Amino acid sequence: MREVEKKAQDSAIDVPQRDFKPSGTMRRPAAILVLVRLLEGEPNVLFIRRSQKVRNHKGQISFPGGSFDLEDVTLDVTALREAQEELGINPADLKILGALPAADTIVSNFMVHPFVAIPHNPAQVLNFIPDGYEVGEIFHVPLPELLQPRAFTLETWRVGGHSRQMVFYTYRHYVIWGATAFILHNFLGEIKQGHWQELFELDKLV
Repeated sequence: MREVEKKAQDSAIDVPQRDFKPSGTMRRPAAILVLVRLLEGEPNVLFIRRSQKVRNHKGQISFPGGSFDLEDVTLDVTALREAQEELGINPADLKILGALPAADTIVSNFMVHPFVAIPHNPAQVLNFIPDGYEVGEIFHVPLPELLQPRAFTLETWRVGGHSRQMVFYTYRHYVIWGATAFILHNFLGEIKQGHWQELFELDKLV
């Protein structure tokens, strides 16, 4: 087998006028942030590698995020709060562009709601302050690289006695799989359909 790897936010945050309250579901609601930044003239997606200290998904690659808190009120606030707690990013520095389809996690029993965000100022340098517990590593992958066919692999695994299609994305020595890869796959699929084109024009906003 292959090796696989503070509550309510500031009113200055630009959040779309949509109802992002959790829906009734057996899985626990959570939210993550797909943060796209301009680095060396091209859009890059931010990822973290989870530390060996966490209970679930040790050492796996993920997006910053976590479980919904009732004080958050809406899931987009959850994504921003978690990014601040894990990486020290000021929510007021970020702009949420919209949401992606939710994804469920089998092991940890979450329904994960992804939100795509960019810095309000694409040229701004974000100073990360990892929390020291959940985050083992922070890295970026150029969005054009993720769109290359060579980055994508689809495998069939037996999970719980059933065949399941597993999505993998590879960049250098990083292997992205699980719910993170599924969310990324949906995101890239929407880009290929013509959505999120503003992410490729961040240099014009500088």
